Amino acid sequence: MKHFVKKNVSTIHINARLTLTQRKLVNALLYNAYDTLLSEDTHSIPVPLLSEMIGFDSRNQAHLRKAIRGLTETSVEWDILEDDGTSVWEVSSLLSSARIRAGVCSYRYDKGLAEKLKHPDIYSKINLSVIRELRSSHALVLYENCYRFVDIGHTAWWSLEVFRKLMSVDELASYQEYKILKRDLISPAIKEINKLSNIQLELETRRKGRSVTGVRFLIKPNPQLSLVGMEDEDEITQSAAYKALMTEGISKTLARSWVVEHDEAYILEKLDLASNQATSGKIKSSKAGFLKSAIEGDYHNENTQKKKRLELVQGARAERAHLEQQLETLKKAQREAETAFRRFCVEMIEAAFQALSEAEKDGVTAEFRQGLESRVFVDAFKKGGWSDRLNALEIRKFWEARGLDLPSPAEWAQKNGSQEPDVLKVQIAELEDKISKPVISV
Repeated sequence: MKHFVKKNVSTIHINARLTLTQRKLVNALLYNAYDTLLSEDTHSIPVPLLSEMIGFDSRNQAHLRKAIRGLTETSVEWDILEDDGTSVWEVSSLLSSARIRAGVCSYRYDKGLAEKLKHPDIYSKINLSVIRELRSSHALVLYENCYRFVDIGHTAWWSLEVFRKLMSVDELASYQEYKILKRDLISPAIKEINKLSNIQLELETRRKGRSVTGVRFLIKPNPQLSLVGMEDEDEITQSAAYKALMTEGISKTLARSWVVEHDEAYILEKLDLASNQATSGKIKSSKAGFLKSAIEGDYHNENTQKKKRLELVQGARAERAHLEQQLETLKKAQREAETAFRRFCVEMIEAAFQALSEAEKDGVTAEFRQGLESRVFVDAFKKGGWSDRLNALEIRKFWEARGLDLPSPAEWAQKNGSQEPDVLKVQIAELEDKISKPVISV
């Protein structure tokens, strides 16, 4: 991810007790405010975007508020390491104030601190994709302190006293012994950085006799993460919507916020609307200002809306035509299945009838005719015999009553590998119901 925050090297050497979440917030808030650090007193960022930048669950608002409140209450000591090795001490609070309202976090820096952050003598670029992934505070602090030296290839030599201060553990008795400091802090932090960040570290020690008196870290790029694009743009900044917003002069933070909140089609529609309004001379202020109002106020381009409605109508008509074609196919299949099933049953009845003697045939025929309700059915039977379609249901019942085992439509379909007529009827009814719904009008 090519989102870098330029941090004054003095702020990297923060001698304060910050949680992992707070250290990530320091980086993300500075990244968000950097472009307007001196021109604006108050900086704002949507809470979901802030949470996404630090890899935090945005639903845990209480924990986030607690972390931000801690930044306003923390007095921070800087041990500024000058190039000539001299040390300068300063103190300040990280944030002078902060507020979360309507899903937006607003915050302020002390003016003196803002000037130091905006106009440092030396910069260290902290990769936000890395701080988002790191899961321990010690790893993040070590990464911050080492990354300023990435172009040199190694850190300065730090005495153990200075190193403990840089890692904010100088007041913890458990880390006074180097063996424990290395086992519980240095080694796990190096392992996490080498696995998750864009650099790899190797520890070197300086000794006096058998005692370790100082440490430094060799630094080289992480070849594995470079292969998967750790330094490449992320999916948001690679999107067409983000790039288009940047060409319109929208700030990277605001552009990122919109891309996170809205889908790409929505943003591109607003960009098209802004271009049309600018071309027609209808924008009285700035195009960027109109675009902000259009996106946040959901302005609509009438031509675009009409085009969308037309596309919906055309799509609905095409869908109906497709359904009607499916309906005709199902009806044809149903007719063929019913015809085949009826033919099979008639053949069974004819076979049973032909197996009778002539006297039995006459008796069976007479018995069936007597059960018919009207002359119309009798005449139809005389003409069609046992294959008569008008009397098909009565003929089936009659022969089943005589003990002929005629199959059901489902049994016949399963035995012959055919489609079941009744199932086809249900499918036809469902399609007819869909087709009966009106097409959208423009």
